[in-house]
Amino acid sequence: MKPRKCLVSIASATAVVVSIGVACWHFSSPRIVARAVSPDGVEMCIVQQCNWDLEPFTTSFIYRKEGALWRWFYYDHQDSYWGRGRVSLDTNAHVAVFYRGGSPAVTFAWVPGVYTLHRWGRTLTNAQETMPAGWSPQVSVYSRK
Repeated sequence: MKPRKCLVSIASATAVVVSIGVACWHFSSPRIVARAVSPDGVEMCIVQQCNWDLEPFTTSFIYRKEGALWRWFYYDHQDSYWGRGRVSLDTNAHVAVFYRGGSPAVTFAWVPGVYTLHRWGRTLTNAQETMPAGWSPQVSVYSRK
């Protein structure tokens, strides 16, 4: 094999291996897909983690008021990859809208703690779970209890 052809083959193989490694690392780590902080210090996030099975990703909505524990709402345990989201804050109404693509996915009124999951038209008041002390969005979404 000619030296140039050999170098191109080695470079291509290295690029494939590195790409696979980066993809595995990206998918295996819990990811914050979208994040916002209200003027009064309420942090809100959409988080996603790979399930490594036929149900590709678990997606959740979490929030916490300043100095409080994180609180959790269900989004989907069979979700597809959500690369990143966009958030719109209405600070007068105390409402955050999280978008997936161009469509609203979640609306959260942070003062009363009202969560609306748009695709099912489901509205919940108060979180479904409170995360343990020390939990953060970078921790596995499976580690809720």
